[in-house]
Amino acid sequence: MTILTGFELPMEEELFFEEQGGALKRPSMQGAARAALERARPLVRPAIVYDWLPVKLLEKHQAQVGEAVFRLGRHADLLDEAVEVFLGLVTVGPAIEEESRALQAAGKALDAYMLDAAGVYGVGLLIHKAHGLAEEEAARRGWGVSAELAPGQLSGWPLADQIVIGRMLGVESVGVRVTDSGILVPQKSASLMVGIGPGYESTEVRSPCEFCDVQETCRFRH
Repeated sequence: MTILTGFELPMEEELFFEEQGGALKRPSMQGAARAALERARPLVRPAIVYDWLPVKLLEKHQAQVGEAVFRLGRHADLLDEAVEVFLGLVTVGPAIEEESRALQAAGKALDAYMLDAAGVYGVGLLIHKAHGLAEEEAARRGWGVSAELAPGQLSGWPLADQIVIGRMLGVESVGVRVTDSGILVPQKSASLMVGIGPGYESTEVRSPCEFCDVQETCRFRH
């Protein structure tokens, strides 16, 4: 088990604006987004916890990862070439959500929305950092990587499996808990899995959004 904390998260304005797309066409919206990003930067407490585990595909779209068995659904074949998996969780901490709720309660709905969007942006940056960890280890071994698999995002992999992931990774160590329905708290957190092995041709982790029907409109795409 490895825990990464205390590192800087480069929350750049240009990329944040780009991810918001048409929502920032008006100057007033751009001002609110800029202010939200400034407010978010000191609130972010980025953390990543992850482990490397052996993997074996089973029947009926299932995979054994370490001691756990996950029902991955029709995209289980993304692990066809995997020898090991990177299993991880990322979080920006609870402060952004707390501040967003306070702004909402104070009647500042736009500011609350934009701060929440900045939090989502931060989680996306952490997911890409996690991808980089998997890519670097695969490259060190002369292997390739799978696309990202994520419960609740990858069609067929139930969100409830985050309970198992939380237990496997001991996510309390980075201030995260998992509810009985599989929701991560704080919600500006995400779990993910990436397969690595000599049979993969790709050296870069593809997003699970490629397999999603709402990828063009989802604000959580990455």
